[in-house]
Amino acid sequence: MKKLLSTIVLAIVATAGWAQTRIWNNIVTGYSNVPFVKITKVVLSADSTEVFMHFDMPERAAGQEGVLAAKSLLQADGKTYEAKNAVGMKLGQPVKIPKDCKVDFSLVFDALPASTWLFSISDPGIWIINAVRDADANADVDVTPVGITDTYWRNTLTGDWLIGFAQHHVIYNNKVWDILNQTEQKDTYVLTLNDGLTIKVGKLKKGIRPITIGTGKAIACNPITQEALPDYPTKDTRKGFVDNGYREGDSVTIVGWLKDMPEQAWKQSGEFEVWTSNFITDKTESFTAKLDSLGRFTLRMPLLNSATVTLAPRQSWVHPVLEPGKTYFFLNDFNTGQKLFMGDDVRLQNELVACPATWPETRINPGESAMQFMERANKVFDAIITKMQADITHRPNLSQRFIDYIKGLCMAGQGYSMMQARFDVPGRSLPKEYMDYVNTKLWQPAPKPYTLYSEFPRFMRDYLDQLRDERHSVSIDPYRITLNDGAYPIILRQARADGKVSITDEELALMERYAVEFHKEYAKQAKNQKIDSLNIDLAGTDLDKLGIAEQYLAIMERPDVKKEIEQEFSLIDLYYQKQAIESATTDRALIDLALARKFYWKLNSFRKSLDPSDLNFANKEIKLASALNFVLTENDKYVALEHQDLANAASLRPSTDVANMTDGEKMLRKIIEPYKGRVIYLDVWGTWCGPCKQKLKDSWKVKEALKDYDIVYLYLCNGSSDESWKNVIKEYNLTGPNCVHYNLPKEQQSAIEHYLSVNSFPTYKIIDKQGNIHDLGWLDDQNLEAFKQTMGKFCK
Repeated sequence: MKKLLSTIVLAIVATAGWAQTRIWNNIVTGYSNVPFVKITKVVLSADSTEVFMHFDMPERAAGQEGVLAAKSLLQADGKTYEAKNAVGMKLGQPVKIPKDCKVDFSLVFDALPASTWLFSISDPGIWIINAVRDADANADVDVTPVGITDTYWRNTLTGDWLIGFAQHHVIYNNKVWDILNQTEQKDTYVLTLNDGLTIKVGKLKKGIRPITIGTGKAIACNPITQEALPDYPTKDTRKGFVDNGYREGDSVTIVGWLKDMPEQAWKQSGEFEVWTSNFITDKTESFTAKLDSLGRFTLRMPLLNSATVTLAPRQSWVHPVLEPGKTYFFLNDFNTGQKLFMGDDVRLQNELVACPATWPETRINPGESAMQFMERANKVFDAIITKMQADITHRPNLSQRFIDYIKGLCMAGQGYSMMQARFDVPGRSLPKEYMDYVNTKLWQPAPKPYTLYSEFPRFMRDYLDQLRDERHSVSIDPYRITLNDGAYPIILRQARADGKVSITDEELALMERYAVEFHKEYAKQAKNQKIDSLNIDLAGTDLDKLGIAEQYLAIMERPDVKKEIEQEFSLIDLYYQKQAIESATTDRALIDLALARKFYWKLNSFRKSLDPSDLNFANKEIKLASALNFVLTENDKYVALEHQDLANAASLRPSTDVANMTDGEKMLRKIIEPYKGRVIYLDVWGTWCGPCKQKLKDSWKVKEALKDYDIVYLYLCNGSSDESWKNVIKEYNLTGPNCVHYNLPKEQQSAIEHYLSVNSFPTYKIIDKQGNIHDLGWLDDQNLEAFKQTMGKFCK
């Protein structure tokens, strides 16, 4: 194991043996092949070594069973130790993953030598963690490096990472340079780089080396021996983050080195990858750059504004803030586990590596009231701030920007969590006190730029939807009905300004009053009714007695009013979005981004180009160039699709195949009759269904895995226009000799779904060669190898 850190000489505290138990609480590690496996503590005693593990699994793992430790091995000083037992589970036995996806247990090994300061641990074929050590082991070891190879040095005056030395390279000024020549004399070094630059490294004295770069003055430097850059020597009181006004075309550049990657990491990926959340789409976007043979890379990627991203999710799992227009150098040394940033202004990035923070998934519990959940969410907020204060106690020079970032993360995370609660409370009704808290404590003080946290746009989506629903929607469990009347005065006020209608302020006020009172009356009467027999009667209500309903209907029947309402009717959702965001903020950029999000939702849901009225609305209302151009670019994609010929058009079958039929089972049997004796993979989906479309997008992987089997892929589309249906088929290339598509009339599709017991989308079924129908889970194909075996049994 000494080869991992060959340049570090350890001065082990002399001991005749085990004098006392040692506990490592501040664990530092090198390479790990899975980001959700952590070591939280190590207890080294005279008779055993206990390694405490924490698994924080992905959400999709909840409820599944898996072996987390089959034959765990620990390697230290050239010896291998096999786990004797485990505490909290049984070795080699499946563990059912709980709802929160968190599993804690410990592995017990024979005692390690008293001099052990570093080890690796693995469960072959499942997970591996290299170079496990204690960051607080200064009392036991001296980690001052001898020599300069594979060491990193910081400017003792500024605290910044200045330079790094590898066997044949030097890291300096955001670049990896080749060493053309290196000489050593009595612990001093002279290096000549490939551009002719000379670097002189002076003798180590009291942990400091003077380093001279070119013709500059010698800089006093001390080694970086911890996982992240240590505390900066002075406080940075600057506030705020780069805000470019969401300028279109901005970018950020990341240069770096994934140094000494093990073979297993190379097999996972030969690319450097960055994940970032698109503010308008809420989708995670991936940007990649090829690694050279040593693991070096350069990536330039678009960046709408300052944002938190994930670097190298397969290798590093670091979450820094990136700011537009800047260049960063990122190092991940897989031997030492060190992750460091170099650049003109990378203090915050290094602090976030040293003191990482995330907002934990916080959801309202069954039976918990909204106010009880608010109190619990506040405690989560307070716990993160308390941890931050503890970090500040130990690291008093943490920057003001770090402090502000953590507080902003908590506000965005709590806002998202609290507004997600709307989906789990009766009638989606949140108390006024609850909403006032969200508004004053989380929404109004939201830090800028709004792209900083991926949680914020999701918080905004749910917050604006709640504002809209409170004004214009009625809950009839499990449904929610949005009333249109509230949009009409908004539409007519705009039409009057454009000279299209003649209407007075008094008439508009009457329409607004009608909308408010009708909403109340509708909610009152609908409370004890069912949606399929709903009847709202205004006779005898105040709207009727005061003549408001009559006057309202008279206005609505006027030709100019009627014409304008009909023309703008398809835009009601956009008018409601505009009303909600303008009531919540005066920030023009945020208003435009919110409108762009609603347009994207419309494009993504219906998968067809916007109507002329939609385009007119976008061009008129969205002032921010980047937001408007995003909408227009997305729309152009669907315009192009609509002009694209449909390959293998015979895959699309007409509804006349089941003309005049009403029985669901008989229609399905009629549809599959031509494929008798073949296995049919049935997909019930809709163009409006996000998970359906994501699965269709990735369906080529399933088809590739099953290409050796004779399978018919039958797609039944729910509740979608022909235009949207065909666009999705074109977009994901879902035609071919073994693909069959139907978009049946609503009644016929519903009858088939009823026969198949479809109650969620997407729904998958297998129809075997004998015509028997078998259920499939919608995530069954996540493990393609196991899924292939399942399908192979049907195809025998």
